[in-house]
Amino acid sequence: MKKKEYLKMMEEHSSGKTGNLFQKVHVTAKRAKSLYELDEPSKASFSHKPTFQAILETNEGKIRMIPSASVESENELA
Repeated sequence: MKKKEYLKMMEEHSSGKTGNLFQKVHVTAKRAKSLYELDEPSKASFSHKPTFQAILETNEGKIRMIPSASVESENELA
C-alpha cells in the first residue's frame, strides 16, 4: 500500500454528515459482494481487492446511499 493511502479508509465521524452508519455498512457490503461476483478479468482491472475497493468507493462518494423513504415511494409508484 502506498504511503498514506490507508487514510482513504478512514473517515471522520460527526453526527451531522454521517447519516445511518448501519445503512452505509450494508451498502458497502452489497457492493463488495457484487464485486466478488464479477469474472476474473474484471476483478483484475481493480487496483485493490473487492472489499477494500468497495470501502474506497463508498468513502470517496462514488456510491450513493438512497434513503429508504424514497425507495418505498418508488416501489409504490411501480
